[in-house]
Amino acid sequence: MALDASVSSTCHFVRVFPYQPERTAKQPQVPQAPLGFPPLEKDWLCEFETFPSADERATLFSHLFRPLKPDARLRHKALMIFHGQSEHSGRYVHVPHYVKDTVGSVYALDHRGHGRSTGIWGHVPHFDRFADDLALAVRRYHNFLTQEYGEAEIHLLGHSMGGLITLRALLLYPNLPIASVTLSAPMLELAFKVPKLKEMAGRMFYRFFPFLPLPTEPMDQIISRDKNVVFAYQRDPYNHGLASSGFYFTYLEVLEDTLARGAELAYPILLQLPMRDQIINSKATEAFYRTWQGSNKKLIPYDDLFHEIYNEPEKPIVFGDLIEWIKAHSTELPT
Repeated sequence: MALDASVSSTCHFVRVFPYQPERTAKQPQVPQAPLGFPPLEKDWLCEFETFPSADERATLFSHLFRPLKPDARLRHKALMIFHGQSEHSGRYVHVPHYVKDTVGSVYALDHRGHGRSTGIWGHVPHFDRFADDLALAVRRYHNFLTQEYGEAEIHLLGHSMGGLITLRALLLYPNLPIASVTLSAPMLELAFKVPKLKEMAGRMFYRFFPFLPLPTEPMDQIISRDKNVVFAYQRDPYNHGLASSGFYFTYLEVLEDTLARGAELAYPILLQLPMRDQIINSKATEAFYRTWQGSNKKLIPYDDLFHEIYNEPEKPIVFGDLIEWIKAHSTELPT
């Protein structure tokens, strides 16, 4: 789907409410990190915006984290995060703690059918509509930074489903204004087989009710070795654990196309792979990495980590690798 440049426009952010769970009418509130994680930096704002999706069939929600007093050397540099299946942008509230000396803002989008974005939970008419929305979000935030500061430098981080969405956007929109890409356990080949009975039922639903969400395989116990992460995930009302047949079968369609087009990936890409991932087949992802023709690529395996590497006990190491990659593809940063 081609994006009309005039549709991209720019962003308009509003501050969220402070975290007061007893005041349910005041929404959205500042997201809360799992126990033991760093909270949002005290001198950083949490804001949000909503805007129409690329096909104007959904309203997308995004969080923006940025300092009250932006550093003139960093303010135009941004990390844009695209989350995984069944989760949402609020789960990345701890990221600014680690990247605050590398970028001037962290932007995190809720994909349609996820988090606070509208749409049937777990459903998308076609998987590539996610990529259209990503491209739109990038262009809008690029416009915003350029209008605010006269320049923009955007780095992408796509996790799991967000990693595949990022790959699709790179293939469908090869001229996106981005400086670097990082993929965390991108959702390529699954590490488990979908039960035959469920797949048969899914095909029937795909024919008649492609929008109907169905429960996915339980993932909560295998996302991280940190029990506080699992506890927080299980109690988060925005983690829905649903996927429609329309989502699943168009995911398989774009997966096949993506795996056949590795040679087209020309952006600088860091691939971070947890080798104890029980959700995504890391060995298959590694094999796909070897098909990329560009020289500006890097693979970092993490032998003992589960799927959500940015939520593992070793996350400072993982963030350090991300920061090193961003700095290598950034204009000069202060030392």
